[in-house]
Amino acid sequence: MAKQRQSKEAFPATQMTWINARLDEGVKGRRDVAQHLMEVYAEPLRIYLLGSSFRSAGEPEELINGFFANRLAREDYLEGWRASEKRLRRWLINGLIFYIKEEFRRQKRGGSPLSEEAEANLEDPEDQYRAFDQAWAASIVRRAMSEAAARCKEEDLEAHWDIFVRHHVQQQPYAVCCQDHGVDAARAAVMARTAATRFREAVRDQVSLDGADETKIDDELAGLRSLLQ
Repeated sequence: MAKQRQSKEAFPATQMTWINARLDEGVKGRRDVAQHLMEVYAEPLRIYLLGSSFRSAGEPEELINGFFANRLAREDYLEGWRASEKRLRRWLINGLIFYIKEEFRRQKRGGSPLSEEAEANLEDPEDQYRAFDQAWAASIVRRAMSEAAARCKEEDLEAHWDIFVRHHVQQQPYAVCCQDHGVDAARAAVMARTAATRFREAVRDQVSLDGADETKIDDELAGLRSLLQ
């Protein structure tokens, strides 16, 4: 019973509860949220930069690190997001664009030469949001897989998770998946469904961290699937 309570506390109904609670804690909480943002969004932002007209603005990693260091150091930056009611990934990608424009202007004021292409990018970013969204969706799935695996381990469902991964990821038939666990194919299918439920819950949690409306999570999940197709 204690283990079940622990698992439920580790996976609250809405992960926005977690992010709001951390932000309300002040400096320490903002650091936790900042770490989460860098883990989830750094790679999607990098892919966005490589596909956008900002790709000539500099090394993507340097731009993204500079953006996070600049914006997340501000006490009001994430408070601005909460007040905006925008999706978190949109808030961040728009913030990155503004940051790059600020850097362009700073360089210009400082006498650093800007190429004609850089000047054009400042006026015409040609945003490539879909590539960013696809990278974000892949990141969400990776994190959900990790969290669901951890939850299954906490609940002594490691065999269930192994069968789920073998069947749904490695494309092994249940007749093969079941052999290492001493069950028949029918039981293996039931075990995989149990693990699949943990995975879906983890995906919902991750999507809610992006600021999705809890009443529209099913629509969000449908959009996530379309991005991964």
